[in-house]
Amino acid sequence: MTTLTEPTTQTPAPSPHHEPEPSGSRLSRWKASWRVALRMARRDARRYKGRSILVLVMVALPVGVLVGTLVFATSSSVTSIERLPTALGSAQAMIQGPNDRVVLQTADPDEGWASDSASEPPASTPIPGYDLDVSPGAPSNVAALQKITGGRVVPVGDTTVRRVIDDRRSRGMQVAVVDAASVDLGSKARLVSGRWATTAGEVVATPYGLDRGMPRSGPVELRSSGKTITATVVGVANYFNSWGGQPDAVAARPLDQDALLDWRYLLVRDTGVPYSEVKELNAYGLQVTSAEALRNPPSSAELPPLMQRMESYANRDVQTMVVVGGVMLLVVTTLLVAPAFAVSASRQRRTLALAASNGAETRQLRRKVLAQALLLGALSATVAAGLAVLAVRVVMWVVVARRPWTTFRFFEVPWWAVVAVIVMAVVSALVAALIPALRLRRLDIVGVMKGQNVSPRLNRVVPVIGVLFAVAGGVGLVAAVAAKQSDYTVAGLAIVLTVGALMLVPLVLVAAGHLAARLPVAARMATRDAARHRARSVPTVAAIMAGAIALTAFSIGLASDTEQSLREYVPQQRAGEGSIYVVSDMAAVGTGKVDPALEAAEDLVRGLTPDLVTTRIATVTTPYDPAKPDAPSWFMAVVKPGCTVQRAIFDVEAGPTNGPPPCQSISTQTGLSLAVLPAADISRLADLSPAASAVIAGGGVMVADPRLLDAGTVTVASGPLSVDPNTGAASPLGTARTDRVPATVGSLPLTPGQYGGAITPQTAQRLGLVVGNESLLLRNPDGPISKADEQALSEQLGEEGGVYVERGFVRDDIVVMRILFAAFSLLLLIVTLISTALALAEQQGDMGTLAAVGATKGTRRKLAAAQAATVAFIGALVGIAVGLAPGIAVTYPLTGSSYDPVNGQQLPSDPITIIPWLPLALVLVGVPLVAGLLSAAGIRRAPVMSRRAD
Repeated sequence: MTTLTEPTTQTPAPSPHHEPEPSGSRLSRWKASWRVALRMARRDARRYKGRSILVLVMVALPVGVLVGTLVFATSSSVTSIERLPTALGSAQAMIQGPNDRVVLQTADPDEGWASDSASEPPASTPIPGYDLDVSPGAPSNVAALQKITGGRVVPVGDTTVRRVIDDRRSRGMQVAVVDAASVDLGSKARLVSGRWATTAGEVVATPYGLDRGMPRSGPVELRSSGKTITATVVGVANYFNSWGGQPDAVAARPLDQDALLDWRYLLVRDTGVPYSEVKELNAYGLQVTSAEALRNPPSSAELPPLMQRMESYANRDVQTMVVVGGVMLLVVTTLLVAPAFAVSASRQRRTLALAASNGAETRQLRRKVLAQALLLGALSATVAAGLAVLAVRVVMWVVVARRPWTTFRFFEVPWWAVVAVIVMAVVSALVAALIPALRLRRLDIVGVMKGQNVSPRLNRVVPVIGVLFAVAGGVGLVAAVAAKQSDYTVAGLAIVLTVGALMLVPLVLVAAGHLAARLPVAARMATRDAARHRARSVPTVAAIMAGAIALTAFSIGLASDTEQSLREYVPQQRAGEGSIYVVSDMAAVGTGKVDPALEAAEDLVRGLTPDLVTTRIATVTTPYDPAKPDAPSWFMAVVKPGCTVQRAIFDVEAGPTNGPPPCQSISTQTGLSLAVLPAADISRLADLSPAASAVIAGGGVMVADPRLLDAGTVTVASGPLSVDPNTGAASPLGTARTDRVPATVGSLPLTPGQYGGAITPQTAQRLGLVVGNESLLLRNPDGPISKADEQALSEQLGEEGGVYVERGFVRDDIVVMRILFAAFSLLLLIVTLISTALALAEQQGDMGTLAAVGATKGTRRKLAAAQAATVAFIGALVGIAVGLAPGIAVTYPLTGSSYDPVNGQQLPSDPITIIPWLPLALVLVGVPLVAGLLSAAGIRRAPVMSRRAD
């Protein structure tokens, strides 16, 4: 047999002296390489449209949400310059004041102004002719302001009245008082129909008022300070207040001459008011909003020193928010996009191996992978940002068209922030693609061409480092927060914990693969597939883990804070009972007159809710006469045995280091006073025994502190009082009146820290005590007060009073918790489904093989469901376990102090840690289950078996 052998030939190596130089410079070669990479990336994006769309969605989701939020926040946060057309109209400035001290302000007083500080600004210069004892809107005061401003001053007042709907209902409404008929205010006030109000009793309705039930014309019945006023609507106009909203109506004159109005002044003249003139007006104690100063703001050096510091703090806060927002966007987007690029790189492994076998360098292969991230990242980020901006603009257009009074009318796009978001999104896409690109250095060309696409053996060093980082970061994080370390230390330890957890993900996947021997076939194959193809599964598990960490930490903090609120909750009334608070007439305190507002509230209860029983409750207080503000004050005090009257009023022997004043207890100077109400109600509320009730009915006093009693009596002192204005020390004037009164021990289940005891009105009168600040206690003899009765009284009282019904602690975090878990669950589900879809697209060849050996559609569906459920379960499990550390750490600052309602102080306490196991368990089970079901439903057709899918 003859054997033919081919002669071996060797190509001699070229001489180094004659090696051809690559054409072009290094920069030109680099550009050419990137052009080729981008061209190939564009071709692959068109060829694999489904995969490209999924990557686009994963990048676009966080970018669209963040850009939409930024545009919405910027448009909602209306600047003073944007508000000028509605705040000033044709006026040059708006003036408020005067204050008794010089005003310090920036160009925009809404951003910073002060009339008092540590440096005590000097007293303001009095305005010649301005009378503080008359209404700010009086003609004399307007004329005085016109003299120092050199223009026409238009007074603008704001007040609140109630519009009567029927015999049982009324609604509060805002009324602006301005003579718009005598001056053209431009875009601030434009008549739509009818005419402007010119006389007292005439009003003009606004679109906002029409939407709230105001008639377009004709009479309307109003109520103010217990009086009924009939006004006539003579027109409709768009009138805007200083913050861009609309009142219900505009009047030319005050509807109620006795009502207090909040007055401002519009300065109308031909020339603007520069900041130099603003400072001159500040010297009169006037706060000025000037269009000229806003458009041409002063430099920082021109501002007062206090305003310079405030401006520096504001700029620093903005910088911090930008840095934190950018880092969060980078992390979130990178984690979301990483699974897509990991699967994409795995799917291209054969193509890349072919390129490498034909002489492509590793850097060229990396550029191809990075070019796809650059192309898809830039495209999706730009499109998502544009769609988000357009969506916010359309929403604003619809809102303004339907609600002309809205302040959400000034559309503004923070272009620098939008561009920054787009750049950060592209960078995060590149970072996500860089991870699989770096692995190309170890590309096994022969193994890939044979179809052996598995991850290399697990690195033994990385898991050890991950364990050290995770343990050190978790323990250190809790310890640092407990020790109140700096925010930088806490943030650094949180990063160490997260990095350590990410380094442990490959080990967890390998361990899960070893433990899957007893699982069903589909689950076993999916778990081992995740362990063997870690380059594809690790980014998915990491993304799910990051979301689970955030969810766990937030939910623990929220649940712990709610638990602390529940433990510290102190009822304000008996369960099912309530109270009505009205705006009292301070001039009636101590005069014995019945407050008309209280009588009106009693009539309201009898008319609306006749089943409810009312009880008047008052407080032993200090009289106040507005006509005599410098008159001596008055005191009442229950004197402890062994203490003097002086120490019961002001205990000079007690200091900050000596604890609470030992002799001060129930006193008008301490805030813990005596309630005044009928004896039967005292006995009912305090659950007194018949003997104790007899003491109260016989003219005695009930006190909560038994240390006040001396042989069954207490000493009650009262009389005039003097207060040192420099030291605040109080002492009785002359000899105080003292009475020994029979007493018993008991407490009222009313507002904590308000009442230290109770007496009857007859006993208070006998002791010469001043009674005031009356309110009404409400109860239903047949059970708790219904919500319908509570709502009826609330709607009728409005701004003139309030209704409170004790219904126990009401959790206000249920809605927040549900939204939190729903949002994070949806995010985890989206990441899982998209990653599973990309993985299944890569496994089309394996699916074809399974179908060829007899696997049914049900088997393939089980495999798809198992793959989605496996990565979701592992990611959620590890994330919840790791999230416990930051969640527990959050509870220290949240619940490390408790509020004492009696003393009104924050006291240190042990932190409260509540872990919402049930919601977290639902996420741990629900997300994998739903992801598995949806993935199984996506398997609809048989795979192609005539050729390889790749």
